[in-house]
Amino acid sequence: MNNNIKCGNSLLASEFDWHKEFPEIMKNGGFDVVIGNPPYIKEYTNRQAFDGLHDHPCYQGKMDLWYFFGALALDIIKKDYGLIGYIAPNNWITNDGASKFRDYVIEKGKITEFIDFSDFKVFDSAGIQTMIYIMKRTDDNENYGLAFSKVLNSKIKHEDTQRFLEKIVDDKYEYFTSTIEKKELAGKPINFINGDLNLIIDKILSKKNFNLKSEEIASGIDLLQDFVNKKHKETLEDVEIGDGIFNLSQSEYDDLNLSEKEKELVKPFYTTSELLQYYGNPKNKLWIIYTDSSFKEEEKILPYPNIKKHLDRFLDVFTSVNKPYGLHRSRDEKYFKGEKIFSLRKCSVRPRFTYTDFDAYVNRTFMIIKTDRINQKYLTGILNSNLMAFWLKYKGKMQGNNYQIDKTPLENLPLQNPSTEIQEKIADLVTSIISNTQKKSDYQELLEKAKTDNNFDREIQLTKALEEITLELGNAESKINSIMYELYEIEPTEIATIEKNIK
Repeated sequence: MNNNIKCGNSLLASEFDWHKEFPEIMKNGGFDVVIGNPPYIKEYTNRQAFDGLHDHPCYQGKMDLWYFFGALALDIIKKDYGLIGYIAPNNWITNDGASKFRDYVIEKGKITEFIDFSDFKVFDSAGIQTMIYIMKRTDDNENYGLAFSKVLNSKIKHEDTQRFLEKIVDDKYEYFTSTIEKKELAGKPINFINGDLNLIIDKILSKKNFNLKSEEIASGIDLLQDFVNKKHKETLEDVEIGDGIFNLSQSEYDDLNLSEKEKELVKPFYTTSELLQYYGNPKNKLWIIYTDSSFKEEEKILPYPNIKKHLDRFLDVFTSVNKPYGLHRSRDEKYFKGEKIFSLRKCSVRPRFTYTDFDAYVNRTFMIIKTDRINQKYLTGILNSNLMAFWLKYKGKMQGNNYQIDKTPLENLPLQNPSTEIQEKIADLVTSIISNTQKKSDYQELLEKAKTDNNFDREIQLTKALEEITLELGNAESKINSIMYELYEIEPTEIATIEKNIK
């Protein structure tokens, strides 16, 4: 037994030679079984772990170390007969940083079973979303089916997982056969879809006549140091956790006593508190010191003495590539100005797209869409529709039950550019939704005041008005959904399937 237990860095051929350590096994084609729970390490958290691996065919930015172990299993398993069983994070099937590993799997492997635990945490000590795959190595390039299982209810108990793994029928789980089309998946995410849903997805795709271009989509600002955190406080003096660094509260903004020139460098900053579904509240609560890469030259800050004095307090914790005074990634300022759509990158319930026509600066919580090729209010309407929520759930990127809307899913959306008449019809409905959402917010504030003042007549009046506004909002969204279903020629039974699957 001792001769079969080997220690070493199995990822580096210079340190561990599989043919030398297991000559008989490798001579006979490889191992019969490879089982693993590989280490999950991102390069930005431990660069040393990736030493010597940058020439590996699966290496790329934003990847995870465990992908190398996934590729290694395919290299050492016996072709066509051996089985690989790995438990690892489930997001490799759609992550941008896993695209080379996915291609490696598509080219060399055949997944026979994929078990997705979704938001259920298999390991109490690790807050990750987990999957198990069973895989073979094969040269077969034909399409194939695999057994897919998924936990739908993250609140199940650990003892329930046995029933799940035994494929006991229960509405807490789903099981189906999914098809892998190897030739179609090169360079693309892997999505496991029930055959019935695939028919609807194919129909939606067939109606596509417009897509967003790469240059029309941008990420929000990468600040790195927005507010003082616990780690900063260990290094800095005379600061408190939550103090603004590049982000400022209104009181911090006022206390800086900025000159008119300095105010030009401080921009209105928005968060999920202001940027809602459809509607963006122009009243910002925060500001951002918007310094681009030119501010790595120290003399650039000199015309802004109050801002310099403020930032100098925090220089010891700055990690920006544009330090001492530049934001890490300020992005092209054109994306924050004028008409645009904000897309919330991580959504727990359904995708959220916000139309704004005022200058608004955001961080990487959001993606930004800015195009002059299509009516942007119309685009906001269709992006918020049930049909696009369905598409993004099954052909976009998901982390467990959460939408992950990065650049690639936005570029791949099957959009339509219909007649001006239809665009204006949806745009008018979006205008109505934005107006009523603002009105609803105002009325809710007035209602709270009426309750505080014990003004019962006013309370009844406002409650009734809010009910009417809520009804109008629902009707407008229903009309947008109906127009979308007509545009994509979705049948009533298909509509029922779509709406059932986005709940």
